[in-house]
Order: sequence, then C-alpha cells, then structure tokens
Amino acid sequence: MPATPDIGSVARPTALRTAGVRPLPIAAVPLAVTSRGALPSGVLGEEMASEAHDDRSAPTRTDRTSDAVLDVPVLSTTDRGSRMTTLAPGQPVGRLSAGLVLRMLAASALWAVAASVPFTALLALAPASQVAQTLGSPWATVAALIVGFFAVRESLNVRDRAKSTFGQTRVAGLLAGLTVTGGQALSAAWWLAASVQAQPMPPLDLANIATAPEIPREVGALVGAVWAVWAATQLARLPGALHHARSRQRTLERLQLSGTRHEGVFTRVDFRNHWVWDQPHFTVEVRFETPEGGDVVRAHMRTDSDRVPVGGTRAIVLTDPTGAVAVELDDRADILWEPENKYRAPEG
Repeated sequence: MPATPDIGSVARPTALRTAGVRPLPIAAVPLAVTSRGALPSGVLGEEMASEAHDDRSAPTRTDRTSDAVLDVPVLSTTDRGSRMTTLAPGQPVGRLSAGLVLRMLAASALWAVAASVPFTALLALAPASQVAQTLGSPWATVAALIVGFFAVRESLNVRDRAKSTFGQTRVAGLLAGLTVTGGQALSAAWWLAASVQAQPMPPLDLANIATAPEIPREVGALVGAVWAVWAATQLARLPGALHHARSRQRTLERLQLSGTRHEGVFTRVDFRNHWVWDQPHFTVEVRFETPEGGDVVRAHMRTDSDRVPVGGTRAIVLTDPTGAVAVELDDRADILWEPENKYRAPEG
C-alpha cells in the first residue's frame, strides 16, 4: 500500500443516508468542483480565469513525485478538534512505552528544579532564611531560567513523541501538560514538607494569608495545591484519552490492512471560521465510487493554512464490512492547495 498522509477516525456509512444525503453515481452529472461546492464546468472556467491574474491567490501544487511527508490535513469522519486520530501506514498502534515515560519523568524533574526558586524565594517555602537568600540570588535565578529552558524543550519533545505515537493532539497535550503540572506540584510538596519539618510552628493556617505582614508559607502551600489538583485532573483524563486514541488507531490499522479502497473526490470544502493553534478547521464531503454506484461521506478536517486542498482533489475512502469508514488524500495524484493567505488565522 503506498504511503499516505495521516487519516482520520471512523463512522458508519448508514449515518450518511439518515442525514438526508442521497447517494448519486459520480458520473451522473458532469460537474466541476470548487471549494464552495460543485459548479458547472463553464462557470468554473470563468472563475479560474478571473483568479489567474492574481498570482497571490493562485493555488499551489504538490506533485506526486515529491518526497515531502505530509502530516496534514487530518481527516476524521467521527471526531473533531484534538480528538482526531491518525495512524501512518505501517505504524503500530501506539502504546505508553518505557522511553516515553522516562522522558516524562525527566521533564517533570527539570520543572521541579526550576520551580524551586519561586517556591522558596517568593512563596516562603524555604526551610531556613539562608536557603531563601541562596535560591533568591541572581545566580540562582539565572540557573533556574536555564533549567526552565531545558524543561520546556523536554516537555515539547514529550508532546511531539506522543503525537507521533498516538496520532492525537489530545493525548500528546495531556502527557506534556502532566510534566509541567506534575513537576510544579512535586516541587511545592518537597519544599512544603521541608519547611514544616524545620519550622513546625506556627501550624499551617490559611487565615495567615490575610493577616501576616509578609508572604506566609500558606501562599506557597495554596499555589502548590492548585498545581496538584491540575495534575490530578490531567492524570484522571489520561486513561480515557489513551483508550480512545488506541481504539481509533486499531480501526485505522484494520482499514489499512484489509479495508476496501474506493476512489473519490472532494466535492465540498467548507471553512468553519474556526482555528485551533492557527490551524483552520473545515467540514468536507467526499463522493466516491462503490459497486452499487456512488456514495457521499462527510468528514471533519484540520490542517495548516497552506495545506487546504481545493475542491476536486482526489481522495481515497476506506471501508470494511463492519461499517467503518476513513478518508485520506490520494497520494498518487497531484494535489492543489488553496493560497496560504486565504485561511491564515487573524493576528491577535
């Protein structure tokens, strides 16, 4: 099977008919297709001729001989946003490996070290005044910034590796976020325990926040508690997200190995006027051939602003007897992309 870009999740085709879409044979009506739907070929010719005078609005082409690996668009017939899941052909279903866990622990440790400076020097969790002065010095602040830089890099590495493994930004975001919140909560707990052990009196009392002349250690304890609750929330969401991603990938793997391939074409590419991390979101329709004639599948699409396929782009629809459906671009054909500035996210 030829290499294909990332593809989306699954849906049952019976939903297409109940949604009021009547399957039509692809060759029934000679249409030309644009990003605004299907138009008579003469209308399309006039429209393309009028746009050809402006080079900035001309579509760009990716030919089939290109060696570039495209990880967008992401297409899903069931999910949208961060729940959209992909699986590259030949890639195994993702699992939480020991290497990924070690990277998470390393990132959390770096965040815990970097957070030691604000928790001790600013939030009064230092077990002694000498510790507060040492960790509040300019040299300690510079060191914390350097460690924080490496912590950010390691968390981003966790996110990228998790996204590649599980094909889903939701899981990747939870795992990377857990390194940040977990590290902060760990640092706060460590310094709070050291502070209480060194100075058990006065006991912790949140009322001190309002009455103490200086920042009391209760402030540091409260900030640490917020980080701990945040980390616990992410940890509680993680099993469900992992199960969802792996379930979608298993279905995609089955479709790639034993599903039926149908040639199709994008007949609609509708922009939803919505961006996530500067990526525009679309609703698309793909008409494809079947032994019975033709059918239509709807899907969600997330992509980069310079990787929006124009209407008429060839697609592949994968189906199997269980009713699962997945959509992907046809990598054997040339791909025309909409101009980058057409769907670029507004600044600010």
